[in-house]
Amino acid sequence: MESEEQPVDAAVIGGRLVTLVADRDSATLSHALSAMALNTRPGNRYPDYEQVLAWVLGPIGEVIVARLGPVPPGQDLALNVLRKNGAEVDRAGLPQSGDWVLRTAGALLSDDTNGKEWVAAAGRQPDPVRRATLLADALIWLDFLLDADAPDLPDAAT
Repeated sequence: MESEEQPVDAAVIGGRLVTLVADRDSATLSHALSAMALNTRPGNRYPDYEQVLAWVLGPIGEVIVARLGPVPPGQDLALNVLRKNGAEVDRAGLPQSGDWVLRTAGALLSDDTNGKEWVAAAGRQPDPVRRATLLADALIWLDFLLDADAPDLPDAAT
């Protein structure tokens, strides 16, 4: 009697993808991203693209909060990219997918409903190259944040 395979969790797939980025295993990562971007069949045993993308975006926000502290109530989070010399990178100079990752992660972290809508729209994106690019950029940002030196937090009022 054959046993039915259990569905693979989005966190498991997301964690494997993050490991591939961290290991700089571009060949395996490319194959995995292609498979994720083309995974549009409902009901298969793998999590759908949207679930994995949402899982990757979640830890981006968690790392930011862990390093910088929580977003104060009633305030939105603005994610800015700085150069090594401290100068701010013009968001217009970022690739569209990189800007999307920053805006979406910031919206999700701020509990802005647009974040969930943007992730859902990415899940409906018919272009597999665009889907793979968004997921790859989210993975690269997460890997970067995990490896980046955290700034000293300001002293909190006691």
